[in-house]
Amino acid sequence: MLFVSDEKPGFHSNHYFVKRMQERFFSCIFPLFLFDDWMCICVTCLVLFDFFSREFFMMFTLYRLTAGLLFYPLLPLLLLFVMVTGKHKEGILQRFAIYPVKRKKGYGTRRYWVHAASVGEVQAASAVIEELRRQDAGCEIFLTTMTIHGNRVAREKMPSDVGCFLAPLDVAGIVGRAVHVFSPDVYICLETELWPLLIDALSRRGVVVHMINGRISARSYTSYLKIKPIIKRCLSLFTRIAVISENDRIRLINLGAIPANIRVFGNIKYDFSRSKNSERVKEKYSELLDCSKVPVFIAGSTHSGEEELLIDYFVTHLQEKNWLFLLAPRHIERVGDIEKILKNRNICWQRLSSIKQSGRNNAIQIIVVDSMGELALLYGVGSIIFCGGSLVDKGGHNIMEIARWHKPPFYGPEISDFADAAQLLEGAGGGFRVADYDDLVEKINYYSELSEEYMKACDAAGKIADSLQGACKRQVDYVCRNEFYR
Repeated sequence: MLFVSDEKPGFHSNHYFVKRMQERFFSCIFPLFLFDDWMCICVTCLVLFDFFSREFFMMFTLYRLTAGLLFYPLLPLLLLFVMVTGKHKEGILQRFAIYPVKRKKGYGTRRYWVHAASVGEVQAASAVIEELRRQDAGCEIFLTTMTIHGNRVAREKMPSDVGCFLAPLDVAGIVGRAVHVFSPDVYICLETELWPLLIDALSRRGVVVHMINGRISARSYTSYLKIKPIIKRCLSLFTRIAVISENDRIRLINLGAIPANIRVFGNIKYDFSRSKNSERVKEKYSELLDCSKVPVFIAGSTHSGEEELLIDYFVTHLQEKNWLFLLAPRHIERVGDIEKILKNRNICWQRLSSIKQSGRNNAIQIIVVDSMGELALLYGVGSIIFCGGSLVDKGGHNIMEIARWHKPPFYGPEISDFADAAQLLEGAGGGFRVADYDDLVEKINYYSELSEEYMKACDAAGKIADSLQGACKRQVDYVCRNEFYR
């Protein structure tokens, strides 16, 4: 036998790939020695061409070569750009896998590398890390994020002994160094953060690779199909994959994941617990904003093309009724754009950061949220709440962050990224989908009186959110149920 392993079948699925490729190659080569030299040369060339032209092998190799050949020759120019403009300067050493981490682990200590894309995934990672520590006391945990904003929120939210860093670039040499520095026993990525060279490097070092809260939208699925050989190899290296829905499971299997390694568990992002701490958070922001006696309209995770409409709505319909308006853009760097809109219309506003420093001016009714990671908590003081990214083609955002506070979210037609949540809430009467801006105006005006009908919708939203608890524990239980952990 050409490949021997003492690992259990399925533990490292890339072993199976290597074995099959080796057997195919050598079974083709061996008969060539029965022919004359010239025939051997011709047939060998044909066999080698067949072997190396396999789409699966070639596309992954092409990805590795292209990433390296494009990156390293351009590196001096990239560094010069960073030095001159200052852009991407923060954490640049970490992008090259230069981390202040001690490689040596404590005796018997298991080390986890958890990876999240951005702020939304950091929220879920917080729950995952808490559950990991509950099940594996004394373990070491590192958390990496793709975005700088995500890293900032992670450093604020995570315990001091959780190392929070930026993820390395997916380039040969850099990913190998990252794996060497972190020396993890287990790698867990949240959602479908597939970085082929990183996953390959982890697998080659014998690291157990898991995916938690796996999801793949219809848009991403279409894109991944175009590079299926690369994605197939990447997915085949995962030991276990915990996904959100049956649709996610089917799509990942179609892309090459091993069916026996995938289970459906629900969405960790919907796994919020309302506790005494939640009430304290609500009281904290109510006191900060001095809004306990006034109704509050919140527009969260908004995008360009939505803010203008929402500002017009507030000024036209709610300002005279003494409502408070919290406007929170999805991307904090767009705060300046929103302030230009307000300034051009001669509308006064305050930043949330300013209120924290000097208190709220009660004569001002519009507050622009200029901090990361607080929106999900601010929802607690909302009376009417709109979730952005849904009146424009952005796929919407997490409406369950609103429902957890027993408030029915309002959202537009573009909610494909959270279609499952929308379906659950609408089915129970706990969510309001609007067709367009005019429909939004009509619905908010109707429910802004906070009628008995609206109170019933609040109860329905809360019941749906409460029913979705436990996804985090189920997913961590699943990936930890392995011989590796015994």
